[in-house]
Amino acid sequence: MERKQVDFLAPAALAGAAVGLISAIPFFNCLCCLWIIAGASFSVYLLVHRSDFPIKSSDALLVGLLTGIVASLVNAALEIPLRPIYVNIFGRFFESMSRFMEELPPEWETLTQMRYEGFNLSFFLLDLLLSSILFSFFGAIGGLIGYSLFGKKKISGENNVQTPPQDYGNHQPGL
Repeated sequence: MERKQVDFLAPAALAGAAVGLISAIPFFNCLCCLWIIAGASFSVYLLVHRSDFPIKSSDALLVGLLTGIVASLVNAALEIPLRPIYVNIFGRFFESMSRFMEELPPEWETLTQMRYEGFNLSFFLLDLLLSSILFSFFGAIGGLIGYSLFGKKKISGENNVQTPPQDYGNHQPGL
């Protein structure tokens, strides 16, 4: 049976855009790894239902990886306009954290001020690289989980007749 070309990009783009959007929203981004795994599993579900033949685990792994990459790109693009909200949230967080800790390291305050004063291309690219690696990793895990849930699609024309177990006789091991 000749295998047709599978379209990985459409399910990965749809699920990755949704996951990237959810991961960029403040307070929902606390569960970003869970969203990535769920989105990659959903992209495998879409892939299984769009294809006419069973997919392999490598297909699910690839679509999960692509979902993570798309999600990281969408997340990075949406974090730019949401930066003032993040600055406000992290400012409150560090203010409340300073009440419980006697002294924060001075490098920590410098780093956070540099990170949230405005758009910094080097931090943006570093954030994009790290989130791409992390989202791809969790997307691959989600793809494999999705494969275990949705990947076993029946081949048309296959009989579902169960064969009875064979009786090998009443053999007892010798002493």
